[in-house]
Amino acid sequence: MRSLRVCGLGVMQKSSVGAGAGADDFPIVISTMPANARQHKIAFRGFAIFVIVVAILMPANIRIARVDAFVPVTQTIMCIADLLTAAFLFTQYSVQPRRAMLALAGGFVFSGLFAFLHSLAFPGAYGPGVLIGDEPNSAGWLFICWRTTFSLAVIAYVLSKDAGEAAKPSGRSIGVAIGITIAGVVAVTTGLTWGATAGAGYLPSLFKDATEQTPFVLVANVYLALLSVTAIVLLFIRRRTILDQWLIVTLLAWLPNFIVASLFFTVARFTLGWYLSRIYTLFAGSSLLFVLLAETLRLYTRLAKAVVLLRRSEQCQRLLVAELDHRVKNNLAQVSAVFTATRQGSRSIDDFVRSLDGRIQSMAASHTLLSESGWQGVGLAALVRTELAPYATGTNIRISGADVMLTSAETQALGKVLHELATNAAKYGALSIPRGQVSVSWDRRLNGQAATVIIDWHELGGPPVASKTQSSYGTDLIRNLIPHELGGTVDLVFAAEGVNCKIEAPLEKI
Repeated sequence: MRSLRVCGLGVMQKSSVGAGAGADDFPIVISTMPANARQHKIAFRGFAIFVIVVAILMPANIRIARVDAFVPVTQTIMCIADLLTAAFLFTQYSVQPRRAMLALAGGFVFSGLFAFLHSLAFPGAYGPGVLIGDEPNSAGWLFICWRTTFSLAVIAYVLSKDAGEAAKPSGRSIGVAIGITIAGVVAVTTGLTWGATAGAGYLPSLFKDATEQTPFVLVANVYLALLSVTAIVLLFIRRRTILDQWLIVTLLAWLPNFIVASLFFTVARFTLGWYLSRIYTLFAGSSLLFVLLAETLRLYTRLAKAVVLLRRSEQCQRLLVAELDHRVKNNLAQVSAVFTATRQGSRSIDDFVRSLDGRIQSMAASHTLLSESGWQGVGLAALVRTELAPYATGTNIRISGADVMLTSAETQALGKVLHELATNAAKYGALSIPRGQVSVSWDRRLNGQAATVIIDWHELGGPPVASKTQSSYGTDLIRNLIPHELGGTVDLVFAAEGVNCKIEAPLEKI
């Protein structure tokens, strides 16, 4: 019985977790998860705050101290964040292979590689001069390659979002596709880097020195702004998921720099606006990584809960099987005992069949009551009415008493006793003639912390009862079952006016 209660608790807990799991019900990848209202508010409120600050300060073009270490530090962080984002997206591709996911993951590989290469070509980032390229123009052209490749990758992602795989690829083909994508990105990055460094002398000049821009920068900023806006508009039109939501934020992170530079042509290196735009870009541009980490953590947390619930369910299943095995064996043993005792006390085959059928039906009725209550307890009133129902005519039975809840053991024991009393009354006692009547009443008494139920069975108006009645299986069961099973007492009296039976049994707490 205890095992059933424990398993019932486990099932309730599992149901409650499932009920609160939300509409996604264990999402596999964020590329299929719709963005909720809270995520929309967080994304756009953060964007609005940063845009307001940057829009106010960038046109001021306030020059402040030149910090050469600022570039390698921020660019390295961007590189790591973008490559980690790419790794997450490749993982998501392995779970749900889509060409769009490959394109987007490749875009973040581009971004991570160019973020690092840009810092190598940035004047003074790692000391006097530059590590690669032509000072000061290579850094500018690498920046243009950086933002171009990423924006084009996002556009490719948007345009191929609805294109799936022709067939479910194998694990090996997924690995090959990821490898080809990375190799292709590295090859393109190498070619563009060679053009921006070795071929910088053949390209239009972007900077006169480390801080002063040329007019061609305006053209480059307008181009990058238009490309970013195109990607943002396409994303906005076809946005459906959390991934789309935060990709918009990532692209918007770079947009103020392009727009303000195009409008005012005043955002030079190492100004207050330049520093603010890079800090803003660092945090907003890494927002997708934070979302991926948060959603992955949430997913693994829910998976861990699911594993715990599964293990608890398996444990409950084992307990239920053991409980079922015990009950089946117990019921079979009872049926066997009833069969043997009924055969010994029967005078004919017909008498044996009737008696055996009645006792098995009584056991089944008690089992049905317990089953309907989930084996959590049966009311004594329901048990009494069930056992007397086959003989009730409307006036020959009186039942009274406040309802008392019985455990499974008490239900089965009292059910058998009441059945034998009712059967005896139907054969020889008050229920055998129309004017006879059976009265069943009970009371619940407290003795300290313990409780006892007292049941009184009285038969009236039946045929005279012989003072000496031959012992039988039924009378032996009435007298001995309650003391043996429940530790109670039974006083069975065959009075001349009718049978009287007083049963006292301790009650367990349910």
